[in-house]
Amino acid sequence: MEKRFDIIPHETGWIYVIDGQPSASFPCYDLALKAASAHADRELETLRRPIFRRLEVSGEMIPVTRPTHHHPW
Repeated sequence: MEKRFDIIPHETGWIYVIDGQPSASFPCYDLALKAASAHADRELETLRRPIFRRLEVSGEMIPVTRPTHHHPW
């Protein structure tokens, strides 16, 4: 089963939508994607695999890869 995180442009920046609920607004796409990824990490106990998608100008939702977490060491 999948859990979709849709990253979409918003009048104040970018938001992600999960289960029909919009997130807070972020000033850029990268921050919205990182926040969606962190949200997915907090819900690891669910059996739904996170899927990340971005809304294109054409109206199509395209899959995007999850950001990698870089460690300082």
